[in-house]
Amino acid sequence: MIKSRYTFTFETPSQRYFIMNYLTGAIDEVSIFERPELEYRLQTNQWNDYHLKDYMLERGYLFESIEDEEEYIQERYIEFLEEYEKTPVQIIFSTTYACNFSCIYCFQESYKENSKIITPEVTDAFFNYINKQFAHEKQKPYITLFGGEPLLGGERYKKHLLYFLEKAKLYDYQITIVTNGYELIHYIPEFKKIGIKIKEIQVSVDGSPEQHNKRRPTVTGKPTFERVATGISEALKNGYRINLRMIIDKENLPTIVELAEYAKNAGWLDYPETLFETSIGRNYELHTCQPKNKLYNRLDLWKDFIALAEMYPILKRFHKPHFHGIRYLAETGSLPMPIFDGCPAGKKEWAFDLYGNIYGCTASVGVEKYKLGNIFEDTKITKEQIIATEFSCEQIDPEVSYLDTSKKPEMYHTNIILKDSQKEQRMKWQTRDVLSIPQCRNCAVSLSCGGGCGVLAANHNGDILSPDCRPVKEIVSLAIDYYKIGL
Repeated sequence: MIKSRYTFTFETPSQRYFIMNYLTGAIDEVSIFERPELEYRLQTNQWNDYHLKDYMLERGYLFESIEDEEEYIQERYIEFLEEYEKTPVQIIFSTTYACNFSCIYCFQESYKENSKIITPEVTDAFFNYINKQFAHEKQKPYITLFGGEPLLGGERYKKHLLYFLEKAKLYDYQITIVTNGYELIHYIPEFKKIGIKIKEIQVSVDGSPEQHNKRRPTVTGKPTFERVATGISEALKNGYRINLRMIIDKENLPTIVELAEYAKNAGWLDYPETLFETSIGRNYELHTCQPKNKLYNRLDLWKDFIALAEMYPILKRFHKPHFHGIRYLAETGSLPMPIFDGCPAGKKEWAFDLYGNIYGCTASVGVEKYKLGNIFEDTKITKEQIIATEFSCEQIDPEVSYLDTSKKPEMYHTNIILKDSQKEQRMKWQTRDVLSIPQCRNCAVSLSCGGGCGVLAANHNGDILSPDCRPVKEIVSLAIDYYKIGL
């Protein structure tokens, strides 16, 4: 008889003691009377004469043998893959590396300045490619517009983007948009006119109006909060789903209380979660360095968020953290399905840019070492057509900075051409999960984080097939008390 490799214990801040297993979906509070004996058994791994042995076997904290657990792991893995297969592919498209904001933490700040934008020829080639490449998906893929900033305000750029949306409408693709929201108010009438299906609009707002304006001004230094907020309100009124994303560090976390109050007064919190949701992203070093004294690690971020939410209950209504499945447990009474793969790159997520370059995900777009190929082969498209038309800043938008990492090949072609190094990298993305990452195979909490982000893992460890570790057990211990599990 053995302890499951996924069984772990923890103590909450209120000094309650729990045993948990993400493989079997079991979680139990251990009484103060049972705790010493359980801790002894966990240390000695002696279970045959343990008086709760049968219960531990039933719950999946113990298995009769290593072989029994391996068989069960394979069963759950197949269940995960079957559900994963039902998930639609997200096709990310960066229409430009240009942006009209000058955010203080922009991870694209080191990109080479450039003024290239998408052309109709690239749009046609892109849709021709994805219509063939993803034709046999069980679920229709959806397209996420990314940047730079995909909703720029210049008329020539806007004309090209609307052509892209008309093509998406023609081929019946849903659209998600990741935007800073500055020009959203001007695009909503165009969305309605085209009749494009919009799955979600993700807009970044970084706290109070004052803090947001400090962190996310235009490239000419103008404040942006009120115009972004107006666009959000207008989008909601027109039935478009908003995901309000906050990029958090130690400078702006306290001000999200004011943002929550603003959202309440603006009526955003009156919408159902199907139309309005919030998410928190941690400001961190992705491809460029930032002052470390203002950055949170994951655990300290949620410690401070919880302390703030206890002081200001409006935060509990405004944002509901998932906390590695504990919110799901609070709402449904059970833990979610184990996550064998937390990185969709190269599987359920593909990213393309206006040059036809292929990447695995949003975190790797525009980064040369993560390029997986190019979609153009054996076509008549020339370099001048593919490398999108260059305009002056004034012709595109008077408040735009231009970012670009791509090179200028003489000719692009229509099928993927991969160098040996790209083939190897693509294979790593496609095989990456907790069973292929050596450090994850015996990690008790790996079925919650799924191995984490492949790009962060590669940046930190030099290998895609390495873990991006998360303090799951510590965060879960906070979340149990926060969501009052068992109380």
